[in-house]
Amino acid sequence: MQVEGAFGILKQDRGMTRFRRRGLKGVKMEFLLNCLGLNLYKYHLFWLKQRANNLMGKLN
Repeated sequence: MQVEGAFGILKQDRGMTRFRRRGLKGVKMEFLLNCLGLNLYKYHLFWLKQRANNLMGKLN
């Protein structure tokens, strides 16, 4: 599995180029929250796609 894509999305698309917290604990928490947000966003897109597919299946 490649993680470069996730870092690219966080850096370029989400604007995470620098950490805003100081200390290892703060940086770790900020990074984890950003990763959580990215995963929730990906799941939301997946859920919307599944919902659209189900609706299209019911129409046919």
